[in-house]
Amino acid sequence: MRRSSEQAGGRLRLAFVCAGDPKDVLTWSGTPLHMLDALAREFDVAPVIRKPWAPWFDLVRRGVRRLSRGAIDIYWWPLWTTLAASKTIADITTSGCDAVVAVAITPICAELVKHAPTIFVSDATLASMVDYNPRHKALAPWLKKKASALESACIQKASFSLFPSDWASRSAVNDHGGAPDRVVQIPWGANLVAEQIVPPESRPTGEWRLLFVGANWAGKGGDIALETVAEMRRRGHRVHLDVVGSRPPQPTQVEGVTFHGFLDKNVPADDERIKSLFAGAHVFFLPTQFDALGIVFAEAASFALPAVSYRTGGVPSMVIDGETGVLLDEGAPPAAFADALIDLLSDRRRYVQMAYAAHSLSRERLNWAAWAAAVRGEIEARLGRESTDPPKAATQR
Repeated sequence: MRRSSEQAGGRLRLAFVCAGDPKDVLTWSGTPLHMLDALAREFDVAPVIRKPWAPWFDLVRRGVRRLSRGAIDIYWWPLWTTLAASKTIADITTSGCDAVVAVAITPICAELVKHAPTIFVSDATLASMVDYNPRHKALAPWLKKKASALESACIQKASFSLFPSDWASRSAVNDHGGAPDRVVQIPWGANLVAEQIVPPESRPTGEWRLLFVGANWAGKGGDIALETVAEMRRRGHRVHLDVVGSRPPQPTQVEGVTFHGFLDKNVPADDERIKSLFAGAHVFFLPTQFDALGIVFAEAASFALPAVSYRTGGVPSMVIDGETGVLLDEGAPPAAFADALIDLLSDRRRYVQMAYAAHSLSRERLNWAAWAAAVRGEIEARLGRESTDPPKAATQR
């Protein structure tokens, strides 16, 4: 594939494709949109693929998955995906771009690596998720093998692969045969960023406010959060939990808990509401059962909130245990979370120090400008040439 920027002498040009429309803020909670915007400050980005699949693909995929009760997902079946993505592959490989950024779209990436310098970007590997996330556990064994082969092809044949966590990076090397020098870890940023923070030392002490944000009640540990708050109140502490995004399956009223339902960041009133909840909280509390990463932890750090969660999946790369939050081993009971929260919130000096450390981590590493600058450094080093523009932000790792 001919590189257009070599002829023009300008900035490097990237093609961009993800599992949906990257310009739609609803695609993957806005993560591809923030990636695209950040990369556009460092590169020329074109083409941007807004419809990666043929129109029939999603309909057939949903139907087959429903009929097979999740055992068959044609997303992992090259016979189907090669056909469904043929236009996307052609559009990219004839575009003359310098490289392709393929975000969490393994089947298309597995084709692109045959034709163009390709950067594979994801928050997890297939191997790390197949026995971790319930949705992946349902896949038929023969399809798991196909899926694993596709994922390995992406990681082994891409120019390099980008992951935001230690957990995913290790899996890329150990489970999918990725070369260690071509598996790169760069933290991801927040999709909701505080314009200013409430100074931690000035936050009220009369009542502790905890914030829980998650769309999957069971998966994000909603019941554990409720039991933790109940335990803290039984011990005589004034504590309130604000819950955004989900609620228990059975409608219930719990003392000290407010359920705010789903808040859409695209609706100005909802956006202001969720920002005010972050701004008014003392701690971000999400005892998630499984999380490949948890962008919401970066969002909490932006508001200078220490985070309390389980040490699971990619969470330890977003929350530094003992510095920007507290992580407990998987399976820790609500009483242990109550202990951790009471210890943290009762020690004002420790709390303020941890809150400011979280905010510093957000400003220095957990932001999209730092991510894009680091990506630029990797691409320039590996393609052997530089863009003409100076970097827009310091590379952070």
